[in-house]
Amino acid sequence: MKRTLILVYSAVLILILVNYFYYKNLYNKQIKNIVDLLDREVQVVGLSVDSTNADFISELSQISLSEDLSLFFTNPDNEFRVKERMKLFFSKYQGFITGIKMYDNNRNEFTLKKDIEKSGDWLEQTFILHVQPEIFTQEKMIVQNRLFDYYMPVLNKVNNQVTANIIITVDYQKYFSDIFYAYQLKDYQWQWVITDSGKVIYDNSLKKIDYSVPGKTAAGFTGSSVGSVIHKAGIDGTDRVLISSYYYTQLLQREFSLVFSSQTDFFHQYIIGNSLFIVFGTLVIIQVIIFIFWYYNKSQKLEINRLRESEKMLYKLIEEIPVGVIIHNKNREILKANKVAAQQYSYLNEAEMTGKIFPETTLPEDVTYFTKNFGPQFNPDKFIILKKEIGEIVLYRSSIPIFFMGEEADMEILIDVTMLESARAQEAKSSVAKSEFLSRMSYEIRTPLNGIIGMIDVLGKYNLSSDVREILSLLNRSTEVLLNIINDILDFSRIESGRMILDEVPFNLREEIKYCTDLARTNISGSEKDINLICTIDDDVPESIIGDPFRLRQVLINLLNHSVANTDTGEIRVNCMVKGRVNGKIVLGFDLRDTGKNFDKASLKKIFGDFVNIDSKAVTRDDSGFRTILSKQLVELMGGELTAESPSGISGLSGTKMTFTINTYSNDRPVKESSHKNIKSLDEIKTLVITGNQYRDDETLGVLHKMGLNVTITTFIKSTVSHISANLNSPENRYNLIIIFDDKDFDGFEPATAIWENNLSASYVILMISSNDNRGNYMKCINLGIDYYLVKPFDSNELLGILKKSFPDMDDISSTIVTGNVRNDIKILIVEDNKMNQKIIGTMLHSMGYNFDLVDDGYAGYIQAKNKKFDLIFMDLIMPEMDGFESAQKILSTDKSVLIVAFTADNMPESKRKAELVGIKDFISKPVRIEDLKNLFARYFK
Repeated sequence: MKRTLILVYSAVLILILVNYFYYKNLYNKQIKNIVDLLDREVQVVGLSVDSTNADFISELSQISLSEDLSLFFTNPDNEFRVKERMKLFFSKYQGFITGIKMYDNNRNEFTLKKDIEKSGDWLEQTFILHVQPEIFTQEKMIVQNRLFDYYMPVLNKVNNQVTANIIITVDYQKYFSDIFYAYQLKDYQWQWVITDSGKVIYDNSLKKIDYSVPGKTAAGFTGSSVGSVIHKAGIDGTDRVLISSYYYTQLLQREFSLVFSSQTDFFHQYIIGNSLFIVFGTLVIIQVIIFIFWYYNKSQKLEINRLRESEKMLYKLIEEIPVGVIIHNKNREILKANKVAAQQYSYLNEAEMTGKIFPETTLPEDVTYFTKNFGPQFNPDKFIILKKEIGEIVLYRSSIPIFFMGEEADMEILIDVTMLESARAQEAKSSVAKSEFLSRMSYEIRTPLNGIIGMIDVLGKYNLSSDVREILSLLNRSTEVLLNIINDILDFSRIESGRMILDEVPFNLREEIKYCTDLARTNISGSEKDINLICTIDDDVPESIIGDPFRLRQVLINLLNHSVANTDTGEIRVNCMVKGRVNGKIVLGFDLRDTGKNFDKASLKKIFGDFVNIDSKAVTRDDSGFRTILSKQLVELMGGELTAESPSGISGLSGTKMTFTINTYSNDRPVKESSHKNIKSLDEIKTLVITGNQYRDDETLGVLHKMGLNVTITTFIKSTVSHISANLNSPENRYNLIIIFDDKDFDGFEPATAIWENNLSASYVILMISSNDNRGNYMKCINLGIDYYLVKPFDSNELLGILKKSFPDMDDISSTIVTGNVRNDIKILIVEDNKMNQKIIGTMLHSMGYNFDLVDDGYAGYIQAKNKKFDLIFMDLIMPEMDGFESAQKILSTDKSVLIVAFTADNMPESKRKAELVGIKDFISKPVRIEDLKNLFARYFK
């Protein structure tokens, strides 16, 4: 450290010496430059004064020679010409002349001046003097205060006698002030004028200067015509060294020395100041660098000591921590392991693991390594399974990059989660078992409930007494309540197991809210309650949105029923507003308040909690059970939040306020540029159908042909978009409608994206027909400019409605939709193993006027359909031996034209999806109603 300091301070001394000689040389050069500058400036000004002196006398003499000035006061023409020449002369030297005067030996006098107040005006006057002034026969300069009068004799050209004088009044101070103005630098340079006697007659310095300092007097500047000297002068009472350049000249018979001076102290102080600043600044920087170096050296020592302590602590931590720790390099060679890791891998001690490869090789013979996928939220590499004779060990692995033993390494933390995994697997099995139990329970309850509801519908056809019909109505309402409870239980189970899927469909929000409030009003009117239900919807709430209308309806009805059940008198208020809009996403807010019962916080937590509480019945008269809890979970499933508080704020301390939000999407669509006013019928709609290479939906194509559309079919390839683009330039053959098929084997959004990216979507009406409906498909359609999205199976009337909406100028196409009564010659087969359900659906069909065949298992249904042609088969899905899925698949393999409708109490989404995959076209859930059957026949057999 001492050696370093000696070197540093030696460098500082050398730096100071270098700066001294550098700035001394710089100072000498600067003085020389100033001397040269002052010499040039004083010579320029001196030459200008010489020129003024020569021109002044010459031009004044020219006036005298060109005119007979003795006639000035007697000859008007002569007077006019002389005045004009004098004015011209005055104007040229106005910076020097202050006035012109002329008088003769007859006491006549003429004066000429410029008006100071009115620039450019002349003041001239001719008058008779009372006393005859003296006539000078020689040129003469007479001082008048600080001004000088220059007398010039005027000769009479007749007798050659001096008869008059011209007097030019001049101001040397003003003249020198003007001529020195451009060179006056008051900070370090000024000018002064010395007479031949050594007297200073002009000085433009703002400082008090004594030019008679010993060593050099002011008179010394008159010794030669041009030169420069360095001398001393007293400035503001202090002796200073000056650089002065001088020039000897004459002006109107007066001799002067023009002197330009500058202080050497200014440049000396400037250079010294800068040099000291730089030198001391450098010293400060060097001192800071030395301090930083010293501090860094000290901190490095402290850091080394800290790292040594940390390393010791790390080693101790690795040994003591109750989890496996393995440190390996980039080649996965184990550098260090602890005892726990050795036990996990069945080694005798940790030393045996050093040098082994982590994690999958060189294991003991009785240990087998493999990984396992625990779900999409976990990377398979996060878990290590070690299979031993005593069983499997599950290790959760976390990797941390570290620097160990001079190289980059990774520290693996291995946590034994065998017990947790066992508990998780058991919980998963329990959840599946619970879901299957609820599904089975729903199936078992729906089966007898199907008989009750079916028979109620059949009994309703008979002529019953009013008492019996009232009992039947009460029975019907009870079954509806029981069915709703079953549906709520299944919904609750689906949410808990994560199997509930929300729909994304367009719907009219105001109509849904109106439906819910109208239903609540009906419930109010059927009771003895005096409740006024008020519903308001903010103006900025859109008419059409995309979301799940059924779940929203379920939430609103449940919350309204809660308010109705707990309110006897007063009012219930419902308000809907927009909470936010971002990139097409709309957050809707709902505010529901009532004047009913007041609840404390504990009671509200039980009613709107996260789980079903047995005591919830004790705190509310609401007969909906856990529907409020189900509503809360549905709201959260829709991306929102439900809160409840009491009182509601409407009236005193009564009532409950329930607020919730849901996430929906805007149904705003891009504006289409195409015009279809000339299309009057379906056969004029030129339609391009885009299908996949491996997929061709002949059934849907048949529907399009039956409607009479002008259809062109193409398989999507890269050139398809170019074909569509070229079609825009062919008015006669231009397509009006593009239909894109979407299937699991062909992604319809691929051609839709290509059409959108080439800016073609706005020129066509685009319809997507999908048999592979997934969450988010509808939003994709809106973002890609697709106008309509149909999911198979669909009603042909839906397609006709789309065409009518897209081509509104078509003639009435209602005739295209088959009207009239439902066919009565339908050949029907029922495949049902339950005797009660056989009786129920058979009774319903007979009441509707239909005959049918009946079998009690899936295989018998397949044989019956193979031997006889049927139009419609009602297929139970859950049957012994051969279930409905397999039976339907076999039947459709022999007859694709038959319509198979699932008739089952299993209404889980997975069952519906499986039914669609085997070719089942429609789905009727038990318990079935006669209206369900009528709607089915109306859709397929008009």
